[in-house]
Amino acid sequence: MNKTWLDILSFLMSFQVTPKKIDRILEAKGRREQQNTAFVAPEAVRVSAVQLSVRKYQNLKDYAGQMYDLAKEAAENGAQLVVFPEYVGLLVGTMLPNYEKIIEWVLDGENKVGLSGVKLAPEKVRLLAETFHHFLYETYMYTFSAIARLLRIYLVAGTCLFYEDGQLRNRCVVFGPDGEPAGAQEKVSAVGFDKALGVTPCDVIETIPTPMGDISVVIGSDNYYFECVKIARARGAKIIAAPDSREGVTRDLLRCRADEQNLYTVYSCLTGTREHTTALAGIFAPVGITPGRDGFVACAADTEPQTVTARVNLEKLEHVFTESGPNPEFLRGDYLHSYRYCGTPPLGETE
Repeated sequence: MNKTWLDILSFLMSFQVTPKKIDRILEAKGRREQQNTAFVAPEAVRVSAVQLSVRKYQNLKDYAGQMYDLAKEAAENGAQLVVFPEYVGLLVGTMLPNYEKIIEWVLDGENKVGLSGVKLAPEKVRLLAETFHHFLYETYMYTFSAIARLLRIYLVAGTCLFYEDGQLRNRCVVFGPDGEPAGAQEKVSAVGFDKALGVTPCDVIETIPTPMGDISVVIGSDNYYFECVKIARARGAKIIAAPDSREGVTRDLLRCRADEQNLYTVYSCLTGTREHTTALAGIFAPVGITPGRDGFVACAADTEPQTVTARVNLEKLEHVFTESGPNPEFLRGDYLHSYRYCGTPPLGETE
């Protein structure tokens, strides 16, 4: 496999995936007249986490259509803020002809399933990033912009790789109901798969203004570090959107982060590979204000593609520590098992 072949493939994809085609496909699926964010009450904010399977997409209609359908399901359940998983923007790569051979080539022939401990050839990753940057960028930006605009919601569009000035960034863009970017967040830690890709970390946790109040996006393994969520809370965020790419300790950590920092966390994840067999999207809150006093507001029942939508009451956050009483279930349940990760998060190749 050489650069000339990749350039030809990129040229062909530039005809198959265009902003006009994306708009045409999604416009045909319909526009919602109701805008869920037209009226927002802090005691009744509705958020949704998307759970998405890793699979091959046949074409642009297949990819954009599924993203729209999941977001529409959430919007019809009243969601004002919808969160997609990390690396959702890379899934369009499965539309490339012979994409399996491209993966085998960048892995140097290693038979690897999943992201754990993956070893990539840096020069090949850089070549792919340079060659397919516009394909990934246009598909990601125009697809999720159109979905947010047509469904009239705030959409946390998972993440995609952006190749800029010779550097790779793992970036999440948040789109408003007008389809325009409302803000963005890049990954601040480069461990595991990000390290293998050569992702350049950023050093800022952003807050993004919305009618529901300021939100922050903390991506995947960034949740291993309590400082990321603490900074977001200190800057005024009461909702953390947490796009993730794989199963692991992140879901448990997000329950802990919600309790530690007195906020809500919305966990979106990928399923569908051996590495994602137990990944379940969910919405978490401080223990004292959840029905089971376990930190769960809502959670997916199985690993099928779906949305998890729930109402969160931001006003309750003001009274967590004054109204909560003894909680023996905390000591008897699995929460101590979860909390043990907070001091020694799994780093590096064991991400």
